[in-house]
Amino acid sequence: MRPEKKQVEMSEDEKAIFNILKANSPIDLNTLKGQSGLSNKKWDKSIKGLTSKKVAQVLKNDDGLFVEVL
Repeated sequence: MRPEKKQVEMSEDEKAIFNILKANSPIDLNTLKGQSGLSNKKWDKSIKGLTSKKVAQVLKNDDGLFVEVL
């Protein structure tokens, strides 16, 4: 039997970003930030929380910065 995947606990701000991200992964970082409507401090804390929980990842390529669901 496979072990069940644990639900990752997220704050309300992280959930809001994650829901946008699930629908549009990968998405431009600035577009995602604008759609979230969060202040700079809340945005920074939330995106760092998602990446530290290994739910999302920020990628840099020739076209710019993108965020994708893992």
